[in-house]
Amino acid sequence: MITLPEAKERAWSLAGSLSPAPGLLAPDLRFFGPAPIGDRVGADAFLETVLAPLRRAMPAARKRPYIYLGGQHQGHVWVSATGNIEGELVSPWLGIPASHAPGKLRFGEFYRFQGRQIDEIRCLFDVPGLAAQAGFELLPKFAGASQIPEGPQASVGIVKTPQDPGLTAATRDLVRNMIVNGCNRLVGNDVTSQGLERFWNEDMAWHGPWGIGSACGMNEFYSHAQDPSVRSFPGRKGSWPKVSFLAEGPVAGFVGWPSFIGDFTGEPFRGIPPTGGPIGKNVMDFYTCRGGRLHENWVLIDLIRFAADCGVDLMARLPEQPAE
Repeated sequence: MITLPEAKERAWSLAGSLSPAPGLLAPDLRFFGPAPIGDRVGADAFLETVLAPLRRAMPAARKRPYIYLGGQHQGHVWVSATGNIEGELVSPWLGIPASHAPGKLRFGEFYRFQGRQIDEIRCLFDVPGLAAQAGFELLPKFAGASQIPEGPQASVGIVKTPQDPGLTAATRDLVRNMIVNGCNRLVGNDVTSQGLERFWNEDMAWHGPWGIGSACGMNEFYSHAQDPSVRSFPGRKGSWPKVSFLAEGPVAGFVGWPSFIGDFTGEPFRGIPPTGGPIGKNVMDFYTCRGGRLHENWVLIDLIRFAADCGVDLMARLPEQPAE
């Protein structure tokens, strides 16, 4: 098995660029991506149909991770990153017309190693956020802050040196307990049943995807994020265990495919009418901790796939023939 330091050194060429180093990707790589990209099998398919179109659309783009960490999960070494792909959209991408202006595409990625190569990638892009920057809103107005969030200081979020094992274990336990003994204690649509104040600093920040936005402090977190969710999905749960769950020092991250599980029996969610049945969402969460509590959370949700599962095609809201 590859060591974690070596895996993190090798994975950086993918976390920090759109052109991974030769030999990094296993030939039989499995890529699990967001809608409307979907899944791919094989390194060549990933390079040619996922990365190459993005490079063509944003030829001068720079991939800037602001959280980077790794660890072992279920017998495999994993490395993960989240941040922004920044550049000018000079040609259409996924049907989003060229904006010819600087833009930021939020990304989250988890890489699983088999030997010295990555054999599995889980990836989410905030496609609605980039569409909005090009002038096309795919989702209704939302109460959360609409700016693309910044990350933590690099000295906190980019974990490249060995961390205190005790702090790592404490961070892992804190995140797990927040999900299992907090979020998953939800009764109906009563958010107070979760008791989330036990796990978060009062000045916490939660950065959801475009269409939900960011919240600062517990009051905004409840009103902008938790309350609308539980009104739409009473009793919803977070899946456990996750596809991957990592912690290093004060930083943690996980991906679930799906991560959010519930019955869509309540109110419409982001303009999407309830289906009356079970639904899931593919989600990535990244955390930093301070003083033994969660401090900041960056969240990516595949809202395009969620909408499609509910019978709504968000991408159809883009122009049929984007201007070059």
